[in-house]
Amino acid sequence: MKKFLFIISAALVITFLGCNDFLDLEPQGAENSGNFFDTKENGTRAIIGIYDMLQLDKGAGPDGQWMGHHHDFFMGDIRSDDAEKGSNDGDYGSMWEMVEYTMTPQIGFANDFWIHGYWGISRTNYALDNLESVTWDPAVRDRLIGEASFFRAYFYWYLVRIYGGVPLFTTSVKPSDFGKVKRASLNECYTQIAADLLKAVELLPEKSTIPVNETGRVSKGSARALLARIYMYQIGTDLASKTTWQQVYDQTNAVIASGEYALVSNYAKLWETENKNNEETIFDVQFGVGASDKAPTAIGTNCFNFQGNRKDDSGWGFNNPTPDLVAAYNVAATNDPRLSCVVYGEKFNNGVLYGIKRKYDRNEQGSDWLNRKAALPAKPALAKAADRNIKIIRYADVLLMHAEACWNLGKFDEAKDKLNLVRARARNSSYCMGYAEGKMDYSAVPTSVNLPDITSVGDQLLQDIWKERRLELAMESLRFYDLVRTGQYFDALDAEKNTKRAAGLTYGLGDKAYKQFPGLKANGLAKSIDGPKGNKVPLLPIPQTEVLAWGMEQNPGY
Repeated sequence: MKKFLFIISAALVITFLGCNDFLDLEPQGAENSGNFFDTKENGTRAIIGIYDMLQLDKGAGPDGQWMGHHHDFFMGDIRSDDAEKGSNDGDYGSMWEMVEYTMTPQIGFANDFWIHGYWGISRTNYALDNLESVTWDPAVRDRLIGEASFFRAYFYWYLVRIYGGVPLFTTSVKPSDFGKVKRASLNECYTQIAADLLKAVELLPEKSTIPVNETGRVSKGSARALLARIYMYQIGTDLASKTTWQQVYDQTNAVIASGEYALVSNYAKLWETENKNNEETIFDVQFGVGASDKAPTAIGTNCFNFQGNRKDDSGWGFNNPTPDLVAAYNVAATNDPRLSCVVYGEKFNNGVLYGIKRKYDRNEQGSDWLNRKAALPAKPALAKAADRNIKIIRYADVLLMHAEACWNLGKFDEAKDKLNLVRARARNSSYCMGYAEGKMDYSAVPTSVNLPDITSVGDQLLQDIWKERRLELAMESLRFYDLVRTGQYFDALDAEKNTKRAAGLTYGLGDKAYKQFPGLKANGLAKSIDGPKGNKVPLLPIPQTEVLAWGMEQNPGY
């Protein structure tokens, strides 16, 4: 089958949220593929079609087949030491195959992520093929090219971090290409991704110049921050990479120096729908309230329903914080208020969520906690279509990326300065909204918070930067990638999923044993490629249909 090549992006007039004037475009008469880009309104529609791909949690695939769930937390959280599969043991058991690397090329995950990534790339190529030659408003044209370039990089990064090197298409696929395009190397993919993001940096506006009715469209800062993140991952995973920490520094420093972003003063406020698109937002996937929860017409997301509490009918119970993550906060010593924004459940704060003591069923959870960052104050009218945004990049992440770049460049004081901005915000934050029973506010403020500025030096400073990333960005689908790029992945996973669980089974914190994965490390290493400094980079299998149709080399071990 050649499913990812037949994606033509014909249905481009699709709702994008929070940007009413951006979308209020009247049809301009008879249109076809030959004249569609004759107006700037249709050029904008093509870009709206790309944004729509970000919202597509699941839906009809390009050849009419169903594309299953492909949330980022499957890859970034559940494959890490921060999260357990969750739900009951029998639900979505193939996730356990993903964690223990016993999946096959027929596993649904491989297919769903592959289709989604190439569907997005197809839409970006369709736009870029046509925008270069339009004769209308050059300023609008250049901005649209910048957006399409950003998203082509985004969707290739989406694929590369899961599969390694993949076939590169920088123009719309032609019938004569079928079966003839081979896998590009990992380095070739990174080179193309960087080129697209540098183009986006050149052409996109700063956030402050984007009209309010276009909130959610990507900016120059979005492109710089994503490029910095990708550079960091490339440094730790691409053997052929010549990317340097100076390049990471240059991008994060430009975001900081722009003055376009700031930390939200109270960490707890980051996670509530009414505070979306705030000063800390660099790139969010936008969602809204619509009339349907079925793709492709839904404009809300199923992401939060996936992670809600089964017992109170607010979700399916997936992606549960592990005891290892909870212990990392060392709350007895630190009283870190951020933990209240990461976990909730029967074993935490008397089970209170949004001011109400809830009911829980440990048999419908994978751990003693649920993900507070994914909790909603009330079940939406359409459970699978919540209107809360999904955070992709926020300013705190940029500060921590910058701190790590500074450490690697010997700029230790600057590293501590940026790291301690994040620490200071944490120690001055309240508990999460509705922490106190009977209240729906931020009035619960911890006393004696022990999160002093970090003053460590040498290797300990780097360890402290990495730990702060874990505490600050927990359950935001980044932990897996941080562990892989820093060479800690297999040891950390084996320790959390096996050694600690074998020693105490329930860690002494719960009533139900945690599943062990004795083959995780050996299986995963067999399904990895070599990275720099001895790092091993685990990959998912390329869908078998694509391997056969294209004569493509499969990933190791599959």
